[in-house]
Amino acid sequence: MNPRKTNRIATGRRGFGLDGIKIAAFMVGLLVVIAIFLMVVGHLDLSHIRERAAAGDDNGYDVPDIITRVEDNFQVRTPLQLPASAEDALFYHEEGGLLELPIIGATGWVAAASALHASASHDSEEIADLPAGTAFTILSDSGDWWRVQLPDSTIGWVDWRRCFINLPDVLPSIVYNITNANASQFRSSGFDLMGITGQPLYSARAVNDRLNRSEYIVPAMFPLARALHNAQQAAHEIGHTLVIYEAFRPQSAQTTVVNALTELMQNNATANSAFADSPWSLIWFMPSGTSNHQRGGTIAASLARINNVEILQSGNYSFLRFTNPTVITSVTRVHEMSPASAILDAPWGILANQIINETVTMTGPAITDGIAYMQKIFAAAGMTPLASMWWHFDHSPSINLATSAEITGNFYTPTIYSIPPAR
Repeated sequence: MNPRKTNRIATGRRGFGLDGIKIAAFMVGLLVVIAIFLMVVGHLDLSHIRERAAAGDDNGYDVPDIITRVEDNFQVRTPLQLPASAEDALFYHEEGGLLELPIIGATGWVAAASALHASASHDSEEIADLPAGTAFTILSDSGDWWRVQLPDSTIGWVDWRRCFINLPDVLPSIVYNITNANASQFRSSGFDLMGITGQPLYSARAVNDRLNRSEYIVPAMFPLARALHNAQQAAHEIGHTLVIYEAFRPQSAQTTVVNALTELMQNNATANSAFADSPWSLIWFMPSGTSNHQRGGTIAASLARINNVEILQSGNYSFLRFTNPTVITSVTRVHEMSPASAILDAPWGILANQIINETVTMTGPAITDGIAYMQKIFAAAGMTPLASMWWHFDHSPSINLATSAEITGNFYTPTIYSIPPAR
């Protein structure tokens, strides 16, 4: 407390007197009325969830996480400390690499129908026509081109600006938890989406020979991979790691979720009222057409505290793996499609530099210290947060490339052909 203010309070020239006592009594009464009003409003707002919880009908969902701000466990920690065995390790970035592992040997996919060329030029001979979703192994690169090998051993060149790359192949230290390929977490105001919540929406896991483990398949545009590498390095500086819940989402899965969410809004007055009573519209959470997930330029992500570090090997290169990380506290779970997940109080487009320079105030219901810090990490890496969903980050350069290539995500990527990288 300011010492001058303390002295002024203690040595005021006049006491309260009778008028002061009456005013104080009136203020106390007013505060009591306000408190009762807030309790009633709070009860009305949350009664549907509390009744479901009391009846044991929480649909496997931690209901309080939806409706209350839980304790924020986020702390900026010391930079990542490597074990002593790191002295003998060869990390790709030590050779000037812009990723954790080279692209050589990684799996990629044609994301928009393309020609396989005989050399790294659009004027060269076309060896084959490749439909969207065609998988390949990357052999080398030259400018905007990758030399690739198809599953039938055919070798040629593709323009990587029309392709995806498998994120775990080049960023293996990131923690991947692709919930929509395992048990979807899509809900709205805590209510399940019929046929969606708890179900796998697509297949995206396989044994990865490059990493010598079973791992999720996570396609994304190549420039996005580089941005995520920068974000992961920033997370390491505070003793954390990125956790990615989704990148590419097939168009068919998008359509299925849109239909289920629309049905919930039509049949559940409580879920619908969350939007009717707020400035947010449903399109801020689930667009009906092609989204940036289909374009490979968006991720759903969080941060986790690093607890254990392993150094593993792929070919001649070493890479890190983090086991048993502790995910930072969030007010809502990932893919809670309601205004409770917003980082702003009202719909507004955000620019990355606004987050970096703190010229936008993040006071939405989903903001905690950890979530706010995470927005800055991704913004500094060139990614743009979405005001309505704390976990959603767009990479505009990737989205622009995908839009120019007319990538729509009408394919699946259930198979990989990854091999250890060669020096």
